[in-house]
Amino acid sequence: MRTLRFIGMALLAVVLCVSFASCSDDDDEPQNPSDLIGTVWTGTSPYTNYEIEVNIKNDSKCIVTVYEPNSTTLYDQQECSYLYSETTGVFTCEYGNDKITGKIAGNTMELTDQFGTYTLQKQ
Repeated sequence: MRTLRFIGMALLAVVLCVSFASCSDDDDEPQNPSDLIGTVWTGTSPYTNYEIEVNIKNDSKCIVTVYEPNSTTLYDQQECSYLYSETTGVFTCEYGNDKITGKIAGNTMELTDQFGTYTLQKQ
């Protein structure tokens, strides 16, 4: 009886010492460049209130569409060149004479332009 109690306590001690690890959420990891093709990212710049849409066409081109504040009226649309690093998630885009920089992590694209930083969500 004493031996069974000792074995039971030892087993309980071992079980209590084991820690459980969970996997991190994949939504924060950079995406594979081929997975970006065909995706659309939208959001509103809090600095200008313009609605911004980035449509990734292929591995080097995207369409940036900008709508008037609180409207569906088109302000500007340009096909732009972009670079993306799958290891860091860094995204850079040439929009007219401006360089937009940012980072893609999961379903979020955080961009910085001449006005400030804002977030777009994958649709």
